[in-house]
Amino acid sequence: MSRSIRLLNLLQILREQRYPITAQQLSEQLEISVRSVYRDIESLREQGVNIEGSTGLGFQLKENFLLPPMSLNETEVEAVYLALQWVKSIPDQALKQASHAVLSKLKAVLPAQKQEFLNDTYLKSIHYWLEVDQNIVEQVRLAIRLQVKIQIHYIDEQQHVSQRQLWPFALGYFNDKMLLAAWCELREDFRNFRLDRIQKLQLTEQHYPQFKRHLFQQWCQQEVFNSK
Repeated sequence: MSRSIRLLNLLQILREQRYPITAQQLSEQLEISVRSVYRDIESLREQGVNIEGSTGLGFQLKENFLLPPMSLNETEVEAVYLALQWVKSIPDQALKQASHAVLSKLKAVLPAQKQEFLNDTYLKSIHYWLEVDQNIVEQVRLAIRLQVKIQIHYIDEQQHVSQRQLWPFALGYFNDKMLLAAWCELREDFRNFRLDRIQKLQLTEQHYPQFKRHLFQQWCQQEVFNSK
C-alpha cells in the first residue's frame, strides 16, 4: 500500500469516529506500526488537517477541515438532503443555520450533474416540535460538549418544580420533544429530562468525574436492561 493511500485510509477512519481513537487502534486497523501512525498523523497535520490528540484518549478529527470532491450516488445525495431537511425543522436555531451551511458546502463540492440532481430533489421532512427556549438548547449542547455540570429548575408531569444538578451527556430528538439524558445527583441515577420542561438552567465550571461516552454506555446498558 502506498503512503498516500494509507494517509487517505487514516483520514477516512478519523472521519468516521465520534470519539477519540488511540494510536494502537489505528495501527491495528491500518496494519501498520504505532510509530507509523504518529508519523502519518503529523503528515496530515502539516497538510492542514485539524487533528487533536489527548494523552490516554487518542486522536480526533476536528472542524474546519476542507472537503475534497465527493463521490455520492443519487440515493446517497437524497439521504443527505433529507437529513439536512430534518435538521432544519428542529427547534435549535444554531443547528438550523448549520444545516444551511452544510448544504451550501455540499453543493460546492458535488460534481455539476449531482448538483443539478440535488437542486431537483423534493424529498421533505415535515415535523412538529414542542416549543423550547433557544438559550436552554444552546446551553445544553455546550454543557455536553464541555462535559460540565448544569443546575436546572425542572417541572414534572404533576407540575412539581425541583432543582437538580446534572451531568449531561446526550441529547435526543424523539417524536415531538427533545430529551436530555443525564446523571442526576439528586436521584443518584440516570434520568431523562424534556427540554421544554426546563424552566431555568445554569452552566457551572465544574467538570463531572466521568467521560460522557462512558456515561452514555452505562445509560444504554441500563435502558436495555429496563426494557427487558
